[in-house]
Amino acid sequence: MIPPRRRPQAPLLAAIILAFGCVDAYGLLTLRRALAREFHHEEIGVSVTDGLALTVTFVNQLPADAPCDTLTAFALRVASFVSRTYPGFDTLQVVSVAFAHRGPDDSGRPTSAHLPFRFSRDALRSGELAAESAGAEALCALDVPEPPMDAGRDTSTAVPP
Repeated sequence: MIPPRRRPQAPLLAAIILAFGCVDAYGLLTLRRALAREFHHEEIGVSVTDGLALTVTFVNQLPADAPCDTLTAFALRVASFVSRTYPGFDTLQVVSVAFAHRGPDDSGRPTSAHLPFRFSRDALRSGELAAESAGAEALCALDVPEPPMDAGRDTSTAVPP
């Protein structure tokens, strides 16, 4: 009887996959710490989607009603910092910066006030960000939430029965 062939490749493959995952997690943790030091803020989330899109989320960093030009300028500073700091930057396609808010009595997940600001790797690498910044600011302006309705008046557009 021929003994079954052992597969030493499977444990080796698992170790390699785990090592790459740890390297990526370590890079994200290192980036998060660097962002906290640079921008003097602790509530920062950092994630990578499909190895192509890195998102940095600041919770309660800027006021919810901050003007779009302020948000855009800050998001650009963050994305530029990521391009200089994150070791996996060359594998990315886009860096997104999001702003979320959580109320003082809210222990749940923070909510976003705007769509994330997105900057391409190529624009960040070349430094040619004027068009992307203008586009991000324009999208922000379109994404501004509507003012609250008057509590005393019925402003609905529904037709009564």
